[in-house]
Amino acid sequence: MTNNTIEHIEDEQQEQALAESVKLRKIIVPILLGVSVVLFLVWRTFDVEAFKNLTWNGKTFFYFGLALGCYIIRHIFYSLRIKEVSGHDFGFWKSVELITIWEFASTVSPTSFGGSAVAIFLLAQEKITAAKSVAMVLYTVLVDTLYYVITIPLLFFIFGPIVLRPLADSGIQGYVISMWVIYGFTILYGSFMALGIYKPEYVGKFITWLGNRSWMSRFKTGLAKTAEDIEVTSKVLRTKRLGFHLRIILYTFIAWTMRFLAVVLVIIGVVQNLNISFNDISILFGRTEMMQVITQFSPTPGGAGVAEGMFGGFYADYIPKGVSTVIALIWRFITYYPYLFIGMLVIPNWLRGVMKRRASDKDNANS
Repeated sequence: MTNNTIEHIEDEQQEQALAESVKLRKIIVPILLGVSVVLFLVWRTFDVEAFKNLTWNGKTFFYFGLALGCYIIRHIFYSLRIKEVSGHDFGFWKSVELITIWEFASTVSPTSFGGSAVAIFLLAQEKITAAKSVAMVLYTVLVDTLYYVITIPLLFFIFGPIVLRPLADSGIQGYVISMWVIYGFTILYGSFMALGIYKPEYVGKFITWLGNRSWMSRFKTGLAKTAEDIEVTSKVLRTKRLGFHLRIILYTFIAWTMRFLAVVLVIIGVVQNLNISFNDISILFGRTEMMQVITQFSPTPGGAGVAEGMFGGFYADYIPKGVSTVIALIWRFITYYPYLFIGMLVIPNWLRGVMKRRASDKDNANS
């Protein structure tokens, strides 16, 4: 069986998996997980009096609109990023479509797995080389990691341990240690990726050595593929000018900032009696980032249930006790669940386009 035949079979399998993912039973799982956790927490902690004291007015929905606007801006800048990374092989609206599918893949797969594998498959169907597809995805993952590596210590050193979580400055606590362990892992991962881009021969030797260990033998094939992907990414990116990298970093930083700012706006919109200063906004922003770091290792689709469950603890000194679960649900309905339903509309149309192009290419080859 030739390599082309194998790749064709793998593409068809991934197409089938992607088509399967938009069926209602796949969409309903993350929704039920998130809502079930919220309902359980409401039953355990909901405070009717505290809820009555909340103000629901035009200002509330204005902030909700701003939060939704942040997510739209985030989507736009992710689209600009993929357009730039592709060398403008994709137009703006094609980039918007691909990011929508990428985000959908992230919402229906475990957060610890993410949508990167699907992203490589997506890009490979858009008439760009497999090597370039791999390079694009690995590079965006590296720049995403750079955002965390830079902003987490910056917020920590400016605002102190309180930016991690309430009472984080009162002593060594388990979740604070966990956060720094995860951050340390993030630095190692980012450094490994960066070294792979600029010195792929060192990373290749290390991965080869690792694959030859008896306790890693079952991962040998996967490790060899990783080494190959990193080398390909290095060849593609080392030809790029500084301006290219600066634009990608700018788009990435704006996109992630909008993501975290959306949560802050939802909280301000619901809890209007807060005397919010720039310092408070920064603390809320930092805690949102910390929560995101933890949900990156969630085994549930899109962190469903985990994010809702942690929400109240991260903002306990800003949100009245007993209403945090309601705010968490509003946040997820604005920033998470829409991708589930939009994906159901976008993916079938995209798949039809892919199959139509494939049939056209086959006809041209036979003519």
